Amino acid sequence: MCDCIDIITKMSNQCKISLYLDTVRYLKPSQIYYRIKKMLKMGCSLGAYPKSIGLDFVPSTFDTVEELDFDPVFLARFPVEKIMEDKVTLLHESEDFHWNEPWNFPNRTPLWNYNLHYFEYLFPLIKVYKDTGDRQYFEKIKAVIQAWIEQNPRGARPGWEPYPTALRLTNWLSIYTHLESDFSADHQFQKELIHSVWEQYDFLAHHLEKDLLGNHYFEDLKALVLCSLFFKDEEMFKKSLDEFHKQCREQILPDGVHFELSPMYHKLIFEDVMRVAVALRGAGKKDDEIESHLQPMLDAAYSIEEGLDRIPLFNDCGNNVAKSLDALCKAVKTHFDLMPKYKDKLPDSGYYIFKQDDWKLIVDAGQPGPTYLPGHAHCDAMSFELFKAGKPVIVNCGTYAYQCDERAFFRSTAAHNTVQVENVEQSECWGAFRMGRRSRTRIKVVGEDFIEMEMTDQKGVTATRRIALTNNNILISDLLCNKVASSYIHLLKPNVCKIVSESVRNEKEQLYAEEFGKYGIVTTLKLSGRGTININVNLN
Repeated sequence: MCDCIDIITKMSNQCKISLYLDTVRYLKPSQIYYRIKKMLKMGCSLGAYPKSIGLDFVPSTFDTVEELDFDPVFLARFPVEKIMEDKVTLLHESEDFHWNEPWNFPNRTPLWNYNLHYFEYLFPLIKVYKDTGDRQYFEKIKAVIQAWIEQNPRGARPGWEPYPTALRLTNWLSIYTHLESDFSADHQFQKELIHSVWEQYDFLAHHLEKDLLGNHYFEDLKALVLCSLFFKDEEMFKKSLDEFHKQCREQILPDGVHFELSPMYHKLIFEDVMRVAVALRGAGKKDDEIESHLQPMLDAAYSIEEGLDRIPLFNDCGNNVAKSLDALCKAVKTHFDLMPKYKDKLPDSGYYIFKQDDWKLIVDAGQPGPTYLPGHAHCDAMSFELFKAGKPVIVNCGTYAYQCDERAFFRSTAAHNTVQVENVEQSECWGAFRMGRRSRTRIKVVGEDFIEMEMTDQKGVTATRRIALTNNNILISDLLCNKVASSYIHLLKPNVCKIVSESVRNEKEQLYAEEFGKYGIVTTLKLSGRGTININVNLN
């Protein structure tokens, strides 16, 4: 008996070692180097550090983007009356919070606590104050900021972790711009606020997320560029802007989509690029290279989400995080006079869009994500979502949360409208953000109303899928090289279309989360067979 236990333990340890090796081998050497530095608490910088400021330093005028700060869809996420009553609602979960207490709720997820430190919930108060002039809203804004400064000394977690620091800095700079004249009436508070912003700027400059890269590092650099403008810090400005350029070239694909291949993160990065471009123009430092990214990013965001009631759910995605498409379009038109151009093919990211009457079909024929950064990737290769008159009909199951028991399900093959061969996950997702062996997808041919592609899963088994939109039908054909496989269809509105297939059919209910922090139920069809699975989605 003991020998059996020892053998099982040894096999388990070997599997863990193999899993780690399959994960680490995709990383850039620099990521490993900076992760070791982080573990040794050695910090990470651009080789330049913020210059010191005096007690009565006067910052530079900072241009923000009102169309995004006061996006009605964004503001509606944070009811003003609740904030005034000291109740914070983030990602559909609420807590009574009196501000002058620890800024960490152990009963909430790390993502919820991160959001607490972003300060997005102050923008509705700013809007009401600007509209009404009622001082109670301004005093609440001051009180909340003052409480954060008092309750969160330098380095305190989670508020001083680099990512929430970068987002908070951006928001505080916008808040300062909107309320500068009001803050100036309280010189002591204004001085404390400016010095807190500098302290956070200095901390971030010493703790960049070069071990993670991707959207985290992008947010860090955006904050450094904006802060260097605010503090008239020329050396840091040059260093951070140069690195921001490099990351734009790496992270924004030629078709305009952000390389982590999440429509939600694409919109967040699009906003970042726009904010930097606006700030640079306002500072008399117009940057043509940065502005050149705006049109393709706009086109991609518009093409994917145009006419829809919510953002499509590919990879980590939710409808209650990024600014609305309307606000992004309005902002880029106001500041850069750009209008979106619809594109039905985004070949670098792998998104293909087909329309018929009031139906819109979006197909994901891309890779999981950047090879060295699959943290927000799902097993959704060759999946699709279907909308009728903007309403979701056939859906992927979404994300819900990053740190939760359901995380593994939401990233799994069975949570997406795609095919799984012999019960093997397309990619080896593990932990909250890890991926070992992963799938590869290749486009075979794309026509006006069809796409044919093939996916090779983590074990090297290939499945070919053809999706055609013709004559009020979506015809799906999965070819599986004599393997046993299952194709999943998730019906949010089962009565809107009819699913016809001769394959073995199982039906059950599964979790569905179109927004972070809130889930419902979707009807899931599992269609199984050997060699070939044919599915007809009748749209009549």
